[in-house]
Amino acid sequence: MSAKGVAELTRLSVRALQHYDKIGLLSPKRNLANGYREYSEGDLDKLQQILFFKQCCFSLERIEKLLAIQGSIERRP
Repeated sequence: MSAKGVAELTRLSVRALQHYDKIGLLSPKRNLANGYREYSEGDLDKLQQILFFKQCCFSLERIEKLLAIQGSIERRP
C-alpha cells in the first residue's frame, strides 16, 4: 500500500509517516523502480500498535523502546 493510501486509511499525514521512517520507528520497503514507500500488512500491524501507544500518550521514543521489547519477546523460542 502506498503512503497516501496508508495516510487516508489511518488519518495520519504522509509527513508523519515519512517522519516515522526517518527516525526508524516504521521503515517500509522501497519500490526499486520509483523509490516510493510501500507498506506491507506487517507494517500496518506495527502502525496500529504505534497509534495505540500514541493514544496512550507515550512519546515516540518510548514507543520505539516498547516495540523493541515486544520484538525481542516474540523472537524467543
